[in-house]
Amino acid sequence: MNQSLNDIKLLQESRKVRIGMVYAALGAPMLGLAFGFAGMAGALHPFDMAYPTGPMTFQFFEYMFGVLTIFIYSFIVGTAKDNFRVFRSKISWYGVFMAMTGMMGDFLFFASSAIVGGAIAGPLAGLFGFWGAVVTSIVYREKIMQKWTLIGIAFIVIGIWVASGGMALAAPAGVSSTAILIGAGMGLLAAIVYGIESFAIAAGSDMMPEESSLFWRAGWALVGAVIINFVIMPKFTDIASVMLQDPKWWAYAAVTGGAWGTYMIVSLYIGINTAGTVGGGLLASTGFVWTTFLSMTVYGGNWSTSLMLGSLILFLGIGVMLLRPAELIAKVRS
Repeated sequence: MNQSLNDIKLLQESRKVRIGMVYAALGAPMLGLAFGFAGMAGALHPFDMAYPTGPMTFQFFEYMFGVLTIFIYSFIVGTAKDNFRVFRSKISWYGVFMAMTGMMGDFLFFASSAIVGGAIAGPLAGLFGFWGAVVTSIVYREKIMQKWTLIGIAFIVIGIWVASGGMALAAPAGVSSTAILIGAGMGLLAAIVYGIESFAIAAGSDMMPEESSLFWRAGWALVGAVIINFVIMPKFTDIASVMLQDPKWWAYAAVTGGAWGTYMIVSLYIGINTAGTVGGGLLASTGFVWTTFLSMTVYGGNWSTSLMLGSLILFLGIGVMLLRPAELIAKVRS
């Protein structure tokens, strides 16, 4: 009887992990829609008024619509009241920590995109799934040394690197080699910061309702974006005033902000909380490959054959990652 119950639990856990990994992968394109614009925003007016941090103003408006999307989600699923109960808990400061890591990752990525373009910044920041898995496996004791996990990680990392063209993709015209190195370094640092956030999400789900932590992850990031814009961007009010007077920018912010909020809900929180940082986090990080893809197509960049090849390798890695819970399910059924 005990053996039968253990088999049922194993089957349910394997199914849950696989479903979470699918959610993380399916939500990834939404990040491409949201952040792909960042690669071209730095060269557009009014964001060129404060190069390379001008896109941070757009990020502020994007955050506003993202927070609204997440609040609507929490209202629909009946957890809106939990968004404010967090103030009566000591753990509320944990939400601030998650928000600040995520916001700093966004800031580094947006600045990197403005300097070297979203096509290069995307694959670099996309390594956050790898860093999140490493941090979690060390601190949170989540198993990473499994056959299908390791093979999948290898494919995903190789795919991301090939998609970047081995860093041979052309940066925006007129950018010096020193600036490219700085921009690439900011992209790599963004990946590490995002990886820490990925671990914090997985750990925080054991301490607070995921819906309320999700709302405040986005809410505190919005507050932080306001502070950063006023502190380091003297042109923030000038750029914002131009955006406020042009319905086009409201439309861009609404669409990309809604996409960012959807990515946060589907990939980061449902995906990571269900499948863990190793499986869910790695697949959620493929959102940055979608960022590269959309930067070079929909948002006006040049196409690269290495991008297509790298994307195919990466999605092969996703399929391999999904074999881990599938193998456990088949074993239990047999």
